[in-house]
Amino acid sequence: MLAFLEEHPSSHLTLTEMADLAALSPSRFSALFRQSTGMSPVRYQVGQRMRRARELLDLTSTPVAKIAQLLGYDDSFYFSRQFSKEHGMSPREYRRHGKG
Repeated sequence: MLAFLEEHPSSHLTLTEMADLAALSPSRFSALFRQSTGMSPVRYQVGQRMRRARELLDLTSTPVAKIAQLLGYDDSFYFSRQFSKEHGMSPREYRRHGKG
């Protein structure tokens, strides 16, 4: 599941869907995932999206709205709020102030 989430940061899998893919109950999957990574599956998934967002902001001139779309966010404002919560600055500020 870790490899899948790293390779597909735009995927929006629910905990139940991830557990089904791993052939485990949601509670067992969540416990094993947390034991392995130190965080919940959903938190890990968000972290992978934010990692990819930083890469795109660092390496491309792709507009923020397009980056949000590439990462599976239907709402670029929600993406910007989530990025700001994670990094303490908006995606545009991140790009403007020198890369992370």
